[in-house]
Amino acid sequence: MASPPRTIRLTQGIEGSLRGGHPWAFADAVALAPGLADGEVVDLLDRRGEFVARGTVEPRSPLAFRAWTLDPDQRVDAALVVQRLAGAIALRRELLRPGVTGFRACHGENDHLPGLQCDLYGDVASLRTDGALGVAWEERFVGAVQQLLRPRAIVVRNPLLQDGEARVVAGTMPAAPAGGRDGEVVIEEHGRRFFVDVLRGQKTGFFLDQRENRDRVAQLARGRRVLNTFAYTGGFSVAAAQGGAAHVTTVDLAAPAVETARRNFALNGLDPAAHSFLAADAFDVLAELAARATGGAPPQPVAGLPTGSFDLIVLDPPSFAHSRKMVPRAEKAYEKLNELALRALPPGGWLATASCSSHVREADFLAYVATAAVRARRRVTIAAIAGAAPDHPARLGFPEGRYLKFALLRAE
Repeated sequence: MASPPRTIRLTQGIEGSLRGGHPWAFADAVALAPGLADGEVVDLLDRRGEFVARGTVEPRSPLAFRAWTLDPDQRVDAALVVQRLAGAIALRRELLRPGVTGFRACHGENDHLPGLQCDLYGDVASLRTDGALGVAWEERFVGAVQQLLRPRAIVVRNPLLQDGEARVVAGTMPAAPAGGRDGEVVIEEHGRRFFVDVLRGQKTGFFLDQRENRDRVAQLARGRRVLNTFAYTGGFSVAAAQGGAAHVTTVDLAAPAVETARRNFALNGLDPAAHSFLAADAFDVLAELAARATGGAPPQPVAGLPTGSFDLIVLDPPSFAHSRKMVPRAEKAYEKLNELALRALPPGGWLATASCSSHVREADFLAYVATAAVRARRRVTIAAIAGAAPDHPARLGFPEGRYLKFALLRAE
């Protein structure tokens, strides 16, 4: 019979938060026993010595403890990983529409599987494992994915291994798809198709979390001129063009991403020549458009930027706040970005704006946008507020899990 886990103790009164569903205890809130190994299973006790949770430790990480269960009789082991992953997959079967071949099968702590994100792209599983726990438990995570999903290949990224580069740890990648490149697969969502670079792409290869928000943009796009900034490989651009946009301009700083966006248009039977694709800085593009609209001093022109204004602007920037310390700088960036976009829009124009930082709460993000509207001297109506796609569920009691904020705004 296995010996009971070693114990650690809280030094701060956060047991209520943990019992309410929050899965983390940071290093300043716990006293760790000496000699603990990364990923070791321990019991967390409160300051009176009463059991709070069972989970795993990372002694050298600021995120020292991750709660797996509040049941002192439940074992935390490979069998539990399989059980939790099976539950996560079953949830997706209930939530996703037919024909979606790219989706998140496991969303880490939000699926009660700390340290594991698993995205399925066709028959390739792309995993992001978090921190030292992800390294220590990689074999168990990969084994569960093999057992339950039976993918052709499993790719793993962890920031502590090989600078976070993708590693094929099981199986072999499929041959390049028609019109695609090595390392790419093709996925489908709601009638759209995309090349996804599983080996070199951002995150696990694609931004699956914006799927339903792409639907919202498609619904608004008909007959409109659309600008998609921070476009990556053109997810919102394809959605807008399929929705009947008169013209779509795709902007991203990375030229290879812009080229993939162009290929994604062709993959969907859309003529890339009828639209614009620019490798440029989104702030520069918006500054020029704002100057055009307000008659201000024109900045340095952006080569290739179409003349005229845009009726729908999409702002989907990368996270401006990777830590709590970066939030003040993120606030300034969000305010400036949204101010420029609102200045650039004509009366009745639409702004689809997003934040993917878990350190920026929804109320704060909307406050940043409100400040931007005041500075742009625009009256703005919120038409919709949304979050991530349903295969990215959020755990009750864990506000950090609701990381994606998406708002549709109409500028009066």
